[in-house]
Amino acid sequence: MSLHPLDGKQFRARLVLLRNAKGLKQEQLSERIGRAYNYISRVETGRVKTVPFDVLAKIALALDVTVDDLLFVDGLAESSDEIKARIQRMLDSADTKMLRKFYRLLLLMGEERD
Repeated sequence: MSLHPLDGKQFRARLVLLRNAKGLKQEQLSERIGRAYNYISRVETGRVKTVPFDVLAKIALALDVTVDDLLFVDGLAESSDEIKARIQRMLDSADTKMLRKFYRLLLLMGEERD
């Protein structure tokens, strides 16, 4: 998998964010995915330019996210107010069926934190 340099930068930022959220050090995540102790360090600094899909899948599994979550960067650099405004626009334009889906997702996310 080869990413545009800007996409690579965003992927690396997302990886750091998700790894830190799990409370893992680079070496710990490297070990969990069966790679050399400094592999995640090399990925996060851009020294590893191409992360094979099977390794992305292992990273996602170790971080308890999907590969899509791992690569998803929309909203990563936005402020809290910008994110709230985007959510509000989505809510304002949603029909009842979509609002129910949003509500169920929020309930599920709340359960994950408990």
